[in-house]
Amino acid sequence: MLRLAADGDGATMSDTRAVVVIGGGPAAVSAAVEAARHGAGVTLVAEEAIGGRSTHASLVPSKVLLHLVGERRVRKVSGRIDAEDLAHVIAEMGRVAEHEGARLSKRLEDAGVAIVRGLARFVAPDAIEIAREGKATRRERFDAAVIATGSVPWFPAGFFGDAAAAGGGRPDGERVLAPRHLRALRDLPRTMMVIGGGATGAEATHAFRELGVEVTWIVDDLGLLPGFDRELADSLGDVLMERGVKIVHGKRVTKVARSGESVTATLDGGRTYSAERAFVAVGRRADTARLGLDAIGVAVDARSGAVVVDDALRSTSVPSVLACGDAAGGAFVASKAHVEGWIAGRRAAGLDAPRVVANGWVETVYSEPELALVGLSPQRARFAKRDVDVRTVSFDESVKGTLHGVGVDRHARGMLRVVCDPETRVVLGASAIGPHAAEVLGPIAVAVRAKMTIEELGAAGMAAPTFGELAGVGGRS
Repeated sequence: MLRLAADGDGATMSDTRAVVVIGGGPAAVSAAVEAARHGAGVTLVAEEAIGGRSTHASLVPSKVLLHLVGERRVRKVSGRIDAEDLAHVIAEMGRVAEHEGARLSKRLEDAGVAIVRGLARFVAPDAIEIAREGKATRRERFDAAVIATGSVPWFPAGFFGDAAAAGGGRPDGERVLAPRHLRALRDLPRTMMVIGGGATGAEATHAFRELGVEVTWIVDDLGLLPGFDRELADSLGDVLMERGVKIVHGKRVTKVARSGESVTATLDGGRTYSAERAFVAVGRRADTARLGLDAIGVAVDARSGAVVVDDALRSTSVPSVLACGDAAGGAFVASKAHVEGWIAGRRAAGLDAPRVVANGWVETVYSEPELALVGLSPQRARFAKRDVDVRTVSFDESVKGTLHGVGVDRHARGMLRVVCDPETRVVLGASAIGPHAAEVLGPIAVAVRAKMTIEELGAAGMAAPTFGELAGVGGRS
């Protein structure tokens, strides 16, 4: 069957290709819609509600919480919130998640994507079997399959020493919480441990402290926010400590156990800390274990669970299989999921698409102040044994930064650090801390992808006064 493409949709004429997309989150939806838009017959297989875990259980609920915390800060409201206000926050999480799920479902419907509920499992390089409630219900053949199953929390072996007390070896949602339990909160504890030094741990530490909880943030020997600019990450840590957060550095938590009305964390070396509740965010792993990838020879990274792909997002061992978002490894970043889904969808439909650039995503910690990174930080450069030049700019180089207190209020943070190659002058990355830090890095993300020189970045004409103009200032400094 042939399809004559509509004017302007980027295609001409192509055989109808059968494309299967596995997953229901943003990456899966982007892939399915893009493939269908270019004439493929697309079946999306999803276990859970459209929107996936990121929409209904983790990312969206956490960002709603952080947004409401930010509103309280703007209104200069501080202290604990009561049960009624917390119920409002939880209801808002549900409202936003349902809206986002409905929006994504409408995109699939408008594109003509067929949605099948169930668990997909590969049975051949060109076929999957779909099961519901443990029973196979149908087989689906494909020309290309896109794995977009996202990621799940990861915990070291023996982490929950008393499996019965910790929900069978996992967070129980009562005393021991994971990000997916935010929507189940009914009250706030007086004390909480946040275990994990990454972005999720930093955001939880910020949010719960702003809501009046006494927070102890336990960070292992990798330090605060590994990979981020060390100076800026430490600056965020200083701010949190000024606000009353206790930060425990340098020791890995080996066991978390519930004991009555409290939770105890045991650190490497034997020292213990206790609180009424613990929020655990020590890592994530691609959700690929149940897909039967070994049966058809798809290579998977043993540590991360991610499909091993090339820069076109194709499996390096089975070309008919692609992966995107968390399932393809790399940073767990929402924008990466959206963009890689779009790329994978185009390639699944038989079209060309841009290549993926490693570390080309703006990674953000939505704390106060905000912290963001794209490409190389000085830390990543040192790890790669690469010489770099670093340009440093204060946010008060823009009037916009001054209006947000940078250079005026001693508590206000605002700094941009741009990294470039000392010989070629090509922009390699940047880090920022301060108001709207992620938006400051938007132009620099484009520069990294386009391999612009630092001088070309400086010559870009951003509007002033804006936070975006700081990227140009960084190029000229």
